[in-house]
Amino acid sequence: MEPKDYTMDLDQKLSMGELRVDGEMTIYRANEVAQTLFASVRAHAGDVKLDLSEVSEFDTAGLQLVLMARRIVEANGHRLDLVRPSQCVAEVLDLCNVALTTDPTQAAA
Repeated sequence: MEPKDYTMDLDQKLSMGELRVDGEMTIYRANEVAQTLFASVRAHAGDVKLDLSEVSEFDTAGLQLVLMARRIVEANGHRLDLVRPSQCVAEVLDLCNVALTTDPTQAAA
């Protein structure tokens, strides 16, 4: 199966603090995801809701990207929350005992 390329869907929602990542968040895409994700959260002055409902693959490199994005947002005095994590994201978060969701019932089906 061909891996799904990632996309960063800013969709003018970042002004409302919402950012969505689609596709892979793995070691194989870490550099390109990092560049876009970090630039996006640095440019936003406020809390960020990171929607990972369309992430198809997620590993510890993806987790590191999310944690670094959270560090960037928190360094500016704001908060980063995950909303609607896909099943693969939820599994890695659970395995690593990391809680970043605003509401655990928001996990994607």
